[in-house]
Amino acid sequence: MTDLAGLPSEMVVLAHGVGGRTDLPLSAWQAGWSAAVAMVLSFAALGLLWHRPRLAVLADGRPVSGIGVAGRWATTVVRAAVLAVFAVVVTAGIAGADDVSANLSPVAVYVAFWVAVPILSALVGPFWRSVGPWDTLARLASQGRPVGSTPPPAAVAGGWLALVPVGAFLWLELVYHDGARPRVLGWAGLAYTVAVVAAARRWGTEAARRVEGFGVVIDLLARLAPVGRRSDGRWGLRAPLVGAAAEPLRPSEVGLVLLVLGGTGFDGVSRTRFWGDVASGRSGWDATLVGTVGLLWVVVVIGVAYHLAGRLGDRLTVGDPPADGGASGGFAVRFGHSLLPILLGYHVAHYFSLLVLEGQLFRVLASDPYGRGWDLFGTVTTPVDWMLVSPTTVGWVQLGSIVAGHLAGVVLAHDRSVASWRPATALRSQYPMLAVMVAYTVFGLMLMTG
Repeated sequence: MTDLAGLPSEMVVLAHGVGGRTDLPLSAWQAGWSAAVAMVLSFAALGLLWHRPRLAVLADGRPVSGIGVAGRWATTVVRAAVLAVFAVVVTAGIAGADDVSANLSPVAVYVAFWVAVPILSALVGPFWRSVGPWDTLARLASQGRPVGSTPPPAAVAGGWLALVPVGAFLWLELVYHDGARPRVLGWAGLAYTVAVVAAARRWGTEAARRVEGFGVVIDLLARLAPVGRRSDGRWGLRAPLVGAAAEPLRPSEVGLVLLVLGGTGFDGVSRTRFWGDVASGRSGWDATLVGTVGLLWVVVVIGVAYHLAGRLGDRLTVGDPPADGGASGGFAVRFGHSLLPILLGYHVAHYFSLLVLEGQLFRVLASDPYGRGWDLFGTVTTPVDWMLVSPTTVGWVQLGSIVAGHLAGVVLAHDRSVASWRPATALRSQYPMLAVMVAYTVFGLMLMTG
């Protein structure tokens, strides 16, 4: 077994940094209300200065040339490498040492995959669909299948089934008392892979992509990147954020974003004094049951708040139909894309310290992924710098990412509103959405700094 000298015996792969490593010169209320005032002032400025849509026309960007054959070969090589790493992670979970501090699987799943890949996607574009292991296996499984032979059911075609694996993952990560055990992660990963491959074989690659919830989340965040696919299929360079305005989200995608936001919110709640009193003295399945109720409660509250704002927005625009005749869906769906920068902001705030600190363990454990005492790359004794970032730095990153995410969401929502209605109606339509975003911001910052 790898000797990780100096590491905690129980590696804290689930210590996400919310409310734990902050040292800001601001109280919870100061941070929350300062951010709320900034959002309201930004909303007012947009109403005065931004009277026509500007973002969607920029989404194509400038075409990138010269990728060609070299790009396709590079994609093939990276796809094979990612598939090999995936196989190691799953088999390490199933057959390696069942020890959180000695097995690569927990760090690979909770840090490299769930934290780093979405952030990287938001920075460099939609690369995951080209190299991700489940998409690769789905393509292989669907080869030789007659096109259109078995139409997928509505839950698959509409993407609603994608909420199941992501919800189960959040439950494992945040609630289940053994969620970090390599055995649990290994068998869960294998079961999910079998399900995706079966979906691809039965309904085709596109249907498998609809049910592969992690890929959906990662692709949605990639819309914020300065690199993306143009309408003509070529790669293009564009301003950050504008890709989110190119097309509306499907209803299931809005639900998926709200689900992940709810998971983030619950993890913050679970670190409060209130939740500490609720969960005090509970362990094992008793703690898991209470945590499950709490997770569902926070997800429902966040989802209901957003959809109530959507219902109110629909009422405020009655008698003034949108310019597209409603093709973008109801109010809540029409503005679902404005949640994407908020999701990214919370993701960075929530996981920044985990990525920077526990992320160093990936290099250490890569030399001995199964916990067998190997040192394949000579990195087993590499020291981990647990003081790499200060609590103050973590706090400012959390504060900045949450506020920036919400401000970007306000910009996206305002741009979509002026594309849909005349200026007076557009401004009025945004009142309930602004209220929800302010509430989300204050809630998130109070959890972070409180």
